[in-house]
Amino acid sequence: MATKLYFLIASIGKFKNAVVTDAQHTRDFVSELQKPRYNKLKDKTIITYCTGGIRCEVLTVLMKQQGFNDVYQIDGGIVKYGETYGDQGYWEGALYVFDNRMGTKFSDQARDIGSCAHCGAKTSTYVDCADTVCNKLFIACEACQHKRYCPQCLASQAVTS
Repeated sequence: MATKLYFLIASIGKFKNAVVTDAQHTRDFVSELQKPRYNKLKDKTIITYCTGGIRCEVLTVLMKQQGFNDVYQIDGGIVKYGETYGDQGYWEGALYVFDNRMGTKFSDQARDIGSCAHCGAKTSTYVDCADTVCNKLFIACEACQHKRYCPQCLASQAVTS
């Protein structure tokens, strides 16, 4: 998976004005929350969110243990939120899902907020890097999906060629 999975996920969909973590895995939340960049949030109202509601339950508990005072979570996660509000609420973009689809939209009105790793065009489509050693997810528009390699692997291929 991508080195910054949560950032990559938020690249195609997130709540407006969300603070996006640098955590690579759920187990990284504790060390992430200890970073000084989050201190200014400890007295603010925080709402955690995740796809189905499981990881944000964990994060909410961890945040309270780390001194965040007013922490809540979205019951049922983004999936439930999307079922209720579609694209009429505070969600923008697509939702990363942990199956072969890799992404879904709540309605035809969803706009793409992700940027193609190759050309910068707006898209919400993930592609697995074809380099089996790398195998990172990256965002690619329809016109660039034929490249099949993430920009780092393409660059290293150009150097070795």
